[in-house]
Amino acid sequence: MQISPVKIISLLFFVFSGFYLYHAFQIRVFAFDENAPFNAKTFPILLGYAGIFFSGLYIALPEKRPANVNLSVLDYKRTITLVILMIIYGVTILKAGYFLSTSIFLVLSYITLGEKRWFWVFALSFPFVAIFMFLLHGLLDIYLRDPLLKYLGIIG
Repeated sequence: MQISPVKIISLLFFVFSGFYLYHAFQIRVFAFDENAPFNAKTFPILLGYAGIFFSGLYIALPEKRPANVNLSVLDYKRTITLVILMIIYGVTILKAGYFLSTSIFLVLSYITLGEKRWFWVFALSFPFVAIFMFLLHGLLDIYLRDPLLKYLGIIG
């Protein structure tokens, strides 16, 4: 019996989602946000449960058409580059802040994936992150620590 590569990937995603869910429950929130319907833990916990549910379904249900994956055509260089970018992003987000680190991460990710139109690279990174930050900080009152925006006087 041969196990499909897609089932192995689903199993790895299941384990990753379990670790993610465990760490999502470890997120500390402010005392006044503890009983709020939406706080810093809500979306990560939802993502963890969804990852476990869908990958568990894919593991448990039989495959109608087993996928044949040709491992020689996969682009390992880009994959490893994206993983390294994610690790650097995770390390720098506390020091550089959400806006700058996320925007630079998106720009470098688009370039790594081969996007050549510079307008779209910048249009889908800096303005998108600014809008998302406004939604979180301005509308939902979720505080994101951002030394750059605090230094510029945009957030308090």
